[in-house]
Amino acid sequence: MTELTSLILICCYELCFIGKSICKIWRIFFDNPLSTVLTTLETVHEKLIRLNVDGLKKIKNINWISIIIIIVNIMVTIISSTIWIIMQKHLMEIKDMVIIVVLNTCQCFCFCEYILLISYMKWMIYIINEQIPERKSCLSTFRDMYLEVIECLHQVNRSIYDVPAIVGFIGANVAEIILTIYGDLLFPRDYINDPYLVMSFIWLLMTTVNVIVLYTIGDATEKEVNRMSLVLHQRSLIEKNPRIKRQIKFFLLRRLHEHYHFELYGMCHVNISQLFSLSNKAVGYLVIQVLFKLNK
Repeated sequence: MTELTSLILICCYELCFIGKSICKIWRIFFDNPLSTVLTTLETVHEKLIRLNVDGLKKIKNINWISIIIIIVNIMVTIISSTIWIIMQKHLMEIKDMVIIVVLNTCQCFCFCEYILLISYMKWMIYIINEQIPERKSCLSTFRDMYLEVIECLHQVNRSIYDVPAIVGFIGANVAEIILTIYGDLLFPRDYINDPYLVMSFIWLLMTTVNVIVLYTIGDATEKEVNRMSLVLHQRSLIEKNPRIKRQIKFFLLRRLHEHYHFELYGMCHVNISQLFSLSNKAVGYLVIQVLFKLNK
């Protein structure tokens, strides 16, 4: 059991380092595809402005809680990194501390960029969904914009941010949660004189919030995308034009066979139920380790 625990902890350490490195390198190689996605989203936004849709200037459906969390996340990362450097300056070399701080900062900004991008696309889908039952513009126009945003969402989750999100945003954060709880809080080497106890609690809270925010945004985006079927059905009930009703039926049939799932790399499903499953596994592992220590 001891060997297995050591192996798991070593894998967690390696995953934290590899995940943060991937976030930095991956973003450089996929800068051009991301620029293409942003250009497409800007074009859709300009179309919405020309259509003069309601609520476009209010932007009230963007998750402001997530934006506040992102700002706090950046501040905590900068402050905690500074405090950590001051506390570790006599124990580690400067170059090693700089590498760790750079990796943490790059992962933080990469995570914030991803969350803001997903929130922006979710808001655009919300605006489109709100306009379809209003019958103010041509249905095909909103359908085309909707498909463009969905295609951008697929590109972001399956080619641009797929591996960094799985390895960095989920894997590295979960590994850091396990390491912090196991090594700093449950079984610290020197609990009484541990000067890093407060820092451990802060880092644990930040990584936990990051995972919760990611899965919450993914779940909300998935629900908003799939709400298109409901608004199309509402439009079909009030529509009098047979040609438009026929378009709605065809698009509803297509939506029926293309139920959207918020997935990373086409295999990692990000929603609240998966978060509970992931939490149960992490908590189960920690409970087993506590029982093992108590019975030792």
